[in-house]
Amino acid sequence: MSNKHEILKIENIRKIYQAKNDELEALKSINLKVNEGEFVSIIGPSGCGKSTLLSIIAGLEEKTSGKIYIDNEEIVGVSRKIGYMLQKDSLLEWRSIYQNIMIGLEIQGIKNKENEKYVKDLLKKYNIYDFRNKYPSQLSGGMRQRVALIRTLAIRPQILLLDEAFSALDYQTRMLVIKDVYRILKNENKTVLMVTHDISEAISMSDRVVVLSNRPSVIKKIYDINFDMESRDPMNCRENPKFSKYYENLWKELDINA
Repeated sequence: MSNKHEILKIENIRKIYQAKNDELEALKSINLKVNEGEFVSIIGPSGCGKSTLLSIIAGLEEKTSGKIYIDNEEIVGVSRKIGYMLQKDSLLEWRSIYQNIMIGLEIQGIKNKENEKYVKDLLKKYNIYDFRNKYPSQLSGGMRQRVALIRTLAIRPQILLLDEAFSALDYQTRMLVIKDVYRILKNENKTVLMVTHDISEAISMSDRVVVLSNRPSVIKKIYDINFDMESRDPMNCRENPKFSKYYENLWKELDINA
């Protein structure tokens, strides 16, 4: 990724939760740089603060200290440059697929002809256009998640945050959706920061995998993932001889009792 410029910088992020008689330090000091177009996954022990970190970057949760920069500009609170995709698709059942996808543009007051054309182009490009007048209840779980992704892309974020975005799907559907989502994100040259508990998912999709320590969290190690493929997708990565070695190393990193 050396030819890409740094788009996201996380500097000394710390998070302390205040309790009645004590305080809980969730994130001790998180420092991370992400390049444009890079796909970075974050894994770590349960309860280590992975989703908390994503919420802080998205501006949905306050940090105790530290700074976040996008393109060298400090970000405070919610930024239009960031899109956030959660585990649940959160589609509104009373709105059509097209209306659901447009909701972010409506909220931000940027629903105009140019953005409407962009949305329609995305729908056609990724085979959702024929479903635009249907309702969420008429779609499969996998299709709903694709719609949720297009809804997130509609506001043209520079950085996409994925928080366990595929974990609610059954295994077979998840494999197909992961392949589709990876293709879409690479086609659109999006920078992605993904939180997952699934090591295989992290390896198969990522350029780098960040391992967080147990709470209070620091970055324990960062692994570069390189399969030396001309045409990479999450399915063929799992069949690559390097995959099992990456898995073994990351599993050992997560073994907090080791």
